[in-house]
Amino acid sequence: MPVLLILLLLGTLTYLYWQRKTTTLTRDCRWRRNRSSDGWHCAYCGAVEAGEGAPVDCKRNQPRR
Repeated sequence: MPVLLILLLLGTLTYLYWQRKTTTLTRDCRWRRNRSSDGWHCAYCGAVEAGEGAPVDCKRNQPRR
């Protein structure tokens, strides 16, 4: 039983570490689809990003375009 709990704990910690590495979005990032220009607009900082899928990088510290 203790081995199962240790494996469960290690699996949970590994998942949390992996999840943290796959995105740089912050809590304030609110990407909204802008259908008129086929892009994305952040409702929080005003950043604009082109593309089909929602952005996974926070653009808050980058200069506005």
